[in-house]
Amino acid sequence: MAEVYYYVPAEETENIVECGLKLSKWYDRVVNIDGQQKMCISALLNPKDDMEKFHNDSLKCVKLELLSKYCYVADKSIYLAGCDNSDIMNLYYKTLIPLEQYIFGTYRIPECLIFSTVIYGQISVLNKSLDSPVLYDNSEDLYLNNIIEGLKDEHERFNDAILYYFYDALEKKERFRKIECSDLNYVVFIDNLTDRFCIIERPDLSKS
Repeated sequence: MAEVYYYVPAEETENIVECGLKLSKWYDRVVNIDGQQKMCISALLNPKDDMEKFHNDSLKCVKLELLSKYCYVADKSIYLAGCDNSDIMNLYYKTLIPLEQYIFGTYRIPECLIFSTVIYGQISVLNKSLDSPVLYDNSEDLYLNNIIEGLKDEHERFNDAILYYFYDALEKKERFRKIECSDLNYVVFIDNLTDRFCIIERPDLSKS
């Protein structure tokens, strides 16, 4: 069984728990899968993947316990970026995979597409403090951390490189000033507001 999360209007929560989520009423997406246009309900793998809804008192988060065979996962961030761009939307469909094949941290904002009605007994109200723990804070942090850790393994001095280009961008906005060390491959960045400084090794991308 898979556990996924869905936000519903608070005033309808009791009725939804007792009667379920009828696909024909609650679907919010139509996608092309296996050559057919199918209605689906787009849920979340982590309730904190939509912080606006998480903090919205007019909504309640319900936990859905479903058979994995009725669920696919896709990257919602690509869907949102592709709403006005057919090339990006084609990439979205390439992210669409069965739930059991999904590896956590692969997609920036994973969404679980449910292609069936959710019946009584499969729905409960999420207790944010007492419910079964979610193993990571949110999917975006996990996704970005996985990329960063992978780059650290692939490239020496990656931390220096990412800090150098971050501070260099701030220096171009005159938020920092930069002092080049002529005899060493170091650069000192000084905060123009606080005078705090840090010394960073200048990256050599030819070695990457």
